[in-house]
Amino acid sequence: MILLRKAVDRVTAFLTCTLMIVMVLIACWQVFTRFVLNSPSTVSEEFLRYALIWLTMLGSAYAYGKKKHLAVVFVARKIPEKYQIVVKLLVEAVVLVFIVVILLFGGTQAYQNAVGQVSSALGMPMQYLYLSLIVSGVLFLFYLILHVKEYFTKGEQIAE
Repeated sequence: MILLRKAVDRVTAFLTCTLMIVMVLIACWQVFTRFVLNSPSTVSEEFLRYALIWLTMLGSAYAYGKKKHLAVVFVARKIPEKYQIVVKLLVEAVVLVFIVVILLFGGTQAYQNAVGQVSSALGMPMQYLYLSLIVSGVLFLFYLILHVKEYFTKGEQIAE
């Protein structure tokens, strides 16, 4: 399981870093075309918008997997240590509901509704945009399973 996690982490980190580099280069191109050529590129603007959505979805799943996401631990630290596992499992249960309802179910509905639609500038099928919800939902679910496994495995730190 640890090898699978490392592989998923590497692929996700590579994709997010590569996407960020491509976005910076395209943003520079857009600035150049807008201010130097006086003819802004509509393709780059639309690509940046959609790439930002993918970057956000992949990056948030990766951050959750690494336990580097924003978390309010103020209350959890006040609870006795032996009950903190209950709080952690409750948090994971809330995350599971979010994953299933919003990312997987909602993402599948959005994907199906977008079939046949095409983006205006890129000519890209719009379901590729909504696929980001499903992919990130699967990544979130993978990391959630690892987190819960970690809570029941004594002394083993998978997230590190």
